[in-house]
Amino acid sequence: MLRQLLMSSKSSVERLYMGPEEIAGWVARLQTGHGIWQGLPSLRELFVDKYSIPINQLAAPNLVHLALERADYAQYFTVRSVLDMLRGCPLLETLLIADCRVHEFSTPDHPPVSLPRLRSIELGEDEVRSGLATHLQFPNNIAVGLRTFFSLGLYDDIPFAVKSTMQHALRRVDIHCITVAAGTPDLENDVGLLARFEGLFGSLEITTLTPYDDGMIWDVLFSPCGVLFSHSPRIENVRELHIVGCHFGGDRMFHHIHAAMPNITSISFFDCKEPHAFALLLQTDHSLPPFPRLERIMVLGPESGLIGMAKARRDCGLPLKTLVVGRGSGQLGHDHLDDYTELGELADNLHTRCPTEILEWGIGNEVLNVWSTADTPGPVSPNEKLAVLG
Repeated sequence: MLRQLLMSSKSSVERLYMGPEEIAGWVARLQTGHGIWQGLPSLRELFVDKYSIPINQLAAPNLVHLALERADYAQYFTVRSVLDMLRGCPLLETLLIADCRVHEFSTPDHPPVSLPRLRSIELGEDEVRSGLATHLQFPNNIAVGLRTFFSLGLYDDIPFAVKSTMQHALRRVDIHCITVAAGTPDLENDVGLLARFEGLFGSLEITTLTPYDDGMIWDVLFSPCGVLFSHSPRIENVRELHIVGCHFGGDRMFHHIHAAMPNITSISFFDCKEPHAFALLLQTDHSLPPFPRLERIMVLGPESGLIGMAKARRDCGLPLKTLVVGRGSGQLGHDHLDDYTELGELADNLHTRCPTEILEWGIGNEVLNVWSTADTPGPVSPNEKLAVLG
């Protein structure tokens, strides 16, 4: 009877949710058959979770929101079939495809799909590896989420399909801010990435799930041949760089990053537990320090070496205008300066005990923890928020 109801209302239904229902320990699924997915002229929102559908028969030309999670229908979920489905949805604004087992690697012969109204897209691990996103044309103000993907080969190089997906997003999205956050190792001691892009002078956030004593992930992302600097013409527009929980070796310098992103005006260091962090902003081999337009530095973590760096940049004619030093306790507690008098003389504006809200994200886009570095926890202004992913 339910199937008959769906069939009779196809011409008028605007929102449809499909998923299994547990009844007395059994998982019940509606046997819709193939006919329900054809002829849905009024459908604007479709949400499918843990329910297999034949996407090659989906016909909804006015679809605006589409979310497919664990909706695999093995013989249909290929790159080509997904692209064919999306061609029939020219009005699409939000798209989520995750855990649908799109394993087929795309090839250049797949014609691209233009989605001019798309403003949000999120892909799961298999969908990222399939190269699906490389065949999507979308505006530069889009928000892109690439869920965590793991690879033992990440120590040597990012897999081709994953790298192509990230570079495709970088080429199309205007990035104003980059946040790189190091997380904790997973149980299998593997390495993973979680990337979020927000276009039109928005941000790029990359979480690295890697052992703390490993610095290879920094090279994978920020080396001269890394994913951020290969075929990314808009990377020079970046104005802000936030580094969270990353470890640096003594030979890692910022000069090639300065060459690719010469317009950076603000850098933040959060929980960078070693003295090499501030040394990256100093001169080497008689050259000027990197980032000549750098005006603002925010430090939420160890402060040793901060005075020496600020003094050296001032002596080179590149003084800092603003220094923001956050204070924390417990998990956020670090070694802090006892006296900020000298530091205050090295910058036009010095802010200490600046309250900052820190968000810790999980791999499923859920917020795991919320901290505040203020003495009294509470809401802070939006420009004092820092998202810590991973």
